[in-house]
Amino acid sequence: MKISNSATVSAYRRICLKDGSRLNIDDNTMIQGTIVTECNEACVSIGARTFVGGSTIISANEITIGNDVLISWGCTIVDHNAHSISWSKRSNDVVDWAIGKKDWQHVAKGKIRIHNKAWIGTNVIVLKNVTIGEGAVVGAGSVVVKDVPPWTIVAGNPASIIRLIPESER
Repeated sequence: MKISNSATVSAYRRICLKDGSRLNIDDNTMIQGTIVTECNEACVSIGARTFVGGSTIISANEITIGNDVLISWGCTIVDHNAHSISWSKRSNDVVDWAIGKKDWQHVAKGKIRIHNKAWIGTNVIVLKNVTIGEGAVVGAGSVVVKDVPPWTIVAGNPASIIRLIPESER
C-alpha cells in the first residue's frame, strides 16, 4: 500500500485489502469512500488531485483512476461479477464465506480505467471491462457497461452518449 503524504483518507471510511493486493493513492487526492480488494492479485491505483466521495471501489483485478477525477457519492465501481453465473459453480459461496474463503476461478473479471479529468456523478455504477475517456462526464444514476469516449456526456441505464463536450468547455 502506497498512500501519498499529501493525500487525505477519511478515517471513518474503510480500506480492506487482501494480502498481496496493491493500492496506490497519489498526491493531493481525497478519499471519503471505501476501497476493497477481493483477490490477492488485485490492484487499485488512484491518481493525483482526485476526489472519491462516499462511494465504493471493489477490485478483484485492476481499477485505475487518473488525475483530476471527480467521483461523487453513492457510486459503485466494481471490476468483477462477484459470483459465477452458473448455479453449480456458485452454490457453495455462502458456506465458503463463513469459513473465510472464496473460489474466484469461475467469476468473470475485467479491468476498469477512468482517465484524467473525468467526472462520475452521484449513484453511478461502473462495471468490469469499461474505460471512461479523458474529460468524460457520467450523469447521476447511470450504469456504465461499455466504454465512454473522451469529452462526452453519457447518462442512463445503460449509459449512452447524450452529447459531446465542445472544445470551448474543456
